[in-house]
Amino acid sequence: MSTRNGPHARANAMDDHRGVATRPAAQTERYSRAEYAKVLALQEEVSRADADYQRLRNAYLDVAESEPSHDVALAMIGADMDRAHARLQALIGLPRLPFTHEPSTVMRRELQQRRGDDKH
Repeated sequence: MSTRNGPHARANAMDDHRGVATRPAAQTERYSRAEYAKVLALQEEVSRADADYQRLRNAYLDVAESEPSHDVALAMIGADMDRAHARLQALIGLPRLPFTHEPSTVMRRELQQRRGDDKH
């Protein structure tokens, strides 16, 4: 009896124009309930960390634009923003590189360049 027309015909089918047997569809991996719960918790933690970083980044930009001479506020918000950025990178799995600048330092430099360009 031929398997060409039976229930396993797809797995045993021959590709007529190439003469090569086709493979069955790829099986998807399934997570256990505990693994799935961990993945969901990690996704929520990453989204919270990203929201914290964006909130602090926006606050830093607001203070830098409205009161650029308020160094204490910029330093405090910048330090919090740097910690939030480091936390977000750690959650995502990015390594902490020793030669990278803190986000607040980069943002301050960009704002100063923008102000210089606006004056010209």
